[in-house]
Order: sequence, then C-alpha cells, then structure tokens
Amino acid sequence: MAGIIGNKKLNQKGYLLIESLVAFSILSLCMAIYIPFIVSMLKKVDAEKTAVEMYRIQYEQVQKIEQLQTTDNTWRTGGKVFTIEQITTTAQKGVRIKHEKEEISIEILSFQKVNP
Repeated sequence: MAGIIGNKKLNQKGYLLIESLVAFSILSLCMAIYIPFIVSMLKKVDAEKTAVEMYRIQYEQVQKIEQLQTTDNTWRTGGKVFTIEQITTTAQKGVRIKHEKEEISIEILSFQKVNP
C-alpha cells in the first residue's frame, strides 16, 4: 500500500500523457477524413444551386420571349453573374445562359406567325 497514492500507482506517471496523445491522434485522423468530405459536399451543393438558378433564369427569359418582351443581358443573384444571350434563327428562338464554364441553352418554336 505504500506504493499507491489515491488510485494511481507510482510507476504510471506517463500514462496520462500517452493516453492524451493517442486520443488526440485519433481525433486528428477523424477530422482529416471528415473535413475534405464536407468541403466536397459543399462544392456539390453550390454547383447544384447554380444549375437550378440557371434553369430558373432560362424559364423566366423564355416567358419574356413568349410575351414578346426583350430578354435581359445579365442576371445577378447570390453573388453570381449570369450572361444571357437570345438565340434567333428564322424558325426558332431561344435563350443561352452562361456562368463561368457552365452553359445551358434552349430553343423554342417561334411565336410569330409566318405567312407563306
């Protein structure tokens, strides 16, 4: 009993330090795996939000074409700038939306009547 102080033995002085280092290394390993996963998920969410926004803008611009209004040249939302181009050919009209490397376009039948 002379070698015991409280619940610890005298020959276990460095045990707390080693236990703390092991726990810290396990937590560091978990964070090293978790953080890149979260970052990649946030990038995917941002890309999906951009795609949805592009389709929404495209829908609104097609509605403007249908009502014979002029389309917008640029669209700013959520800190992003989208470039809008109106596509006009003889038989069809359409809209092309660009944001950085992404681009979507749609062509619709002309709403104007063509006399033969």
